[in-house]
Amino acid sequence: MALRIELEGYKPGIAKFSAKKWNGSADIDMLIQRNQDGYYLSGLQQWGPEKCWHSIADLSVDNQQISGYVSEWLVDSLLSQDNTKRFLIQLRDKQNQRYIDGGVVSIAEDVLASTALNVVQPPLDNPSVETKSLTEPVELPEEPEQIPNIETQNDDLIEPVKLDVETVIEPEIAQTPQLKKSKSKLGLVITIIIVLLILAGLGLAAWYFLVFQKTQPVEPTAQVNAQCSLNNTTTDDLAFIQQCLQTKPDTQAIIQLINDAKKADKCNIAQRLYANQAQQNGQIAFLYAKEYDEKFYQANNCFKADKGTASYWYETALDRDPNNTLAKERLDELQK
Repeated sequence: MALRIELEGYKPGIAKFSAKKWNGSADIDMLIQRNQDGYYLSGLQQWGPEKCWHSIADLSVDNQQISGYVSEWLVDSLLSQDNTKRFLIQLRDKQNQRYIDGGVVSIAEDVLASTALNVVQPPLDNPSVETKSLTEPVELPEEPEQIPNIETQNDDLIEPVKLDVETVIEPEIAQTPQLKKSKSKLGLVITIIIVLLILAGLGLAAWYFLVFQKTQPVEPTAQVNAQCSLNNTTTDDLAFIQQCLQTKPDTQAIIQLINDAKKADKCNIAQRLYANQAQQNGQIAFLYAKEYDEKFYQANNCFKADKGTASYWYETALDRDPNNTLAKERLDELQK
């Protein structure tokens, strides 16, 4: 089973390393290979055709997960590469060198190169505003004035009314047959009108769905808002992606933007969006895996078929959605 390897941001030049499903000790060697040419990392931003195992210290193992921190020799070396490259990391247990396992590394957006130490970023929030809103006294609404009980106060003002029994009963007896007959006719008329209105409504609905709607142009399945439009892209792809994601687009809008970026050969945007969203969205992870799966692969400038990368993202898709039977079938087939 391939390892789930991740790098998460800690400090510029330093990242938190973790590999799930590891069944060895914490004493390991690491081998890093890039997919473009199969070269291996031999030193800080140095790549070559020969395998080079790096000894990693200060790691720990807990519940089949090995974790710790890696410095700029790995962080800067990976981030300095083009975003279309993928990296396969293999781990070898020093205490049992026959045990080797690996997987494609997933690099989080918050992982920063050591050069970011020179960049001063403004604070994202203004805590004083939130604190003020929490500490301001809350004015409670004044209690409404109690209304005196009119019924109690005016009891002696109301005099009982004496009814003339003959006056009330006689007209009722005389008019009852006529009123019943009128009400019967009125009820029948109202019933007929209601039935006609229902039939007219059903006819209008049938005409709309069967005739009118077919003549209307088909709306696109996803609408991309202005902040996520490729027309707003600049030389800073990361800033464009962050601006887009701040609007919280839905899954279909993100998929539409990725497809538009692929068609426009804006591969950096497509790659970054996939890598960022696939970590938490099973549908996007599944589509990302298909980009590398030879069974579904279609030639393009942004992605190349890669069995290891496809397996990794199929696993991610299953973690988010265990009921994705197609992802399970493809993962089983790729791991044979």
